Amino acid sequence: DKKEKKKKGKKKGGKGGKEAGGDDEEGFKMVPSMFIPGIEEASSTYEEIWKQRDETENFQQKYDAELIKELKRGEVESEIRVQVDDLMRQELKNLKAALQKDMGKKGGKGSAKKKGGKKKDKKGGKKGKKDKDLTPDRTIESLYEELVKEGILVQYPKVKISDYMGEYSYLGTTLRQANIEPMPSLSDVRRVITEYGILPMGSQTVHETAP
Repeated sequence: DKKEKKKKGKKKGGKGGKEAGGDDEEGFKMVPSMFIPGIEEASSTYEEIWKQRDETENFQQKYDAELIKELKRGEVESEIRVQVDDLMRQELKNLKAALQKDMGKKGGKGSAKKKGGKKKDKKGGKKGKKDKDLTPDRTIESLYEELVKEGILVQYPKVKISDYMGEYSYLGTTLRQANIEPMPSLSDVRRVITEYGILPMGSQTVHETAP
């Protein structure tokens, strides 16, 4: 009897676990922010350059000659690399020309160009295919009209931030001194909406990088 009861209990537990797992539905997922790469780059720069530097005695914020040399060294290397690549390409062309003269293969260039042109035409034909338009006989105005009639597009009333009423939390400082984090007041909510929701909308950088 005890064994049968244990088996029944295990079966019930397994069903409950499945039901609990089935209730968890995937909700809205935010698109990754474009600001993250910049933040990661700034963090890595701090870790590599500034974290181990002692600036306690550098009150005048004088320049660091070694730091400037490291930055400029990379620029000089990139410039020299471009010049070296150009020289290597020129040497390679000269070697190919000398080899063709020795082997007597002057007509190879023309045939190579023809083959290249044919390949480009074939690729261009494949790229020329367009996606099928599901509504070829409909105008944009008629599509918008249908969305409005179906209630998908809804015009919301204009609301000002001043219409959001709320007072400042006067006990917030007192509670923080007692190591208690106070609940945000309505005034705090209005301020956060203004600073992080409304003001950034006027920035071109935010429109270009925000998800």
